[in-house]
Amino acid sequence: MSNVNLKRTILMPVLLAFTIIPATDVLATTQHANGGHAVHWGYTGSAGPANWGGISNEFALCGSGKRQSPVDIQNERSADIYPLRFQYQSIPLQVINNGHTLQANYDTVNGEESVSIGGKPYPVHTKPTYNSTLMLGDVPYKLLQFHFHTPSEHTREGEHFAMEMHLVHKSASGNLAVVSVLLKRGRQNLTLQKVLDNVSDSINEVNVIQGVSVNVANLLPQDHQVFHYSGSLTTPPCSENVNWFVMKTPMEVSNQQVNRFAKLIGKNARPVQGMHWRSMLISE
Repeated sequence: MSNVNLKRTILMPVLLAFTIIPATDVLATTQHANGGHAVHWGYTGSAGPANWGGISNEFALCGSGKRQSPVDIQNERSADIYPLRFQYQSIPLQVINNGHTLQANYDTVNGEESVSIGGKPYPVHTKPTYNSTLMLGDVPYKLLQFHFHTPSEHTREGEHFAMEMHLVHKSASGNLAVVSVLLKRGRQNLTLQKVLDNVSDSINEVNVIQGVSVNVANLLPQDHQVFHYSGSLTTPPCSENVNWFVMKTPMEVSNQQVNRFAKLIGKNARPVQGMHWRSMLISE
């Protein structure tokens, strides 16, 4: 594949939006677009990943898709990929336990207007203010949120890492780019600790933490070399044509942090999916 064609692949149109769906205690819940009954899915039993494709017609790609995520990273080939330029800033921490992950929202900042969350008023702008972006070429992708999985969803030559963080970005035209950071056991991760210290045990309760800020730039390795491929959401509806960038260099988390996350959420990693005809690229 030529460099020109490669860059077209990286910046290909992605028309499907990424949403973390509210969840019940064990199973996540997706509401039908027609307002019908809720669809439950999870990570174990009859509602687990092996059965997602049959739970609802809306989830069919989970079973039939050929460009699914996560994948095992191997047999990569070097390519001239657009460098990832991160323009992240600190924002007040806003974290939620939605029943299948811990998620920190990154798309709003404090303002003079207020909204009610759990019966309590919190100041926000009337319109979201996006402070942080990922630049792919000259196209800005706004950082919406980041969340975690254990064990890692992506593997390296068949081996899992302790955890994985996903940074979810969206362009003005609706294209998606997800940056993955693999997390190995080691030293305490200070940013993850802020999330763990301030999340509620209650499902779907948003905690807006006054006086506590977070900057996801601190979660990125200094070396920005990445693996790149075209994949999907790793949760139902498993929509495809998501641009994935998996950092080659892992970051660290402590055993205590892995155990704390697992106690709150449990294992929430979808098994790896087949690559089929796709290529795994690594930036030069």
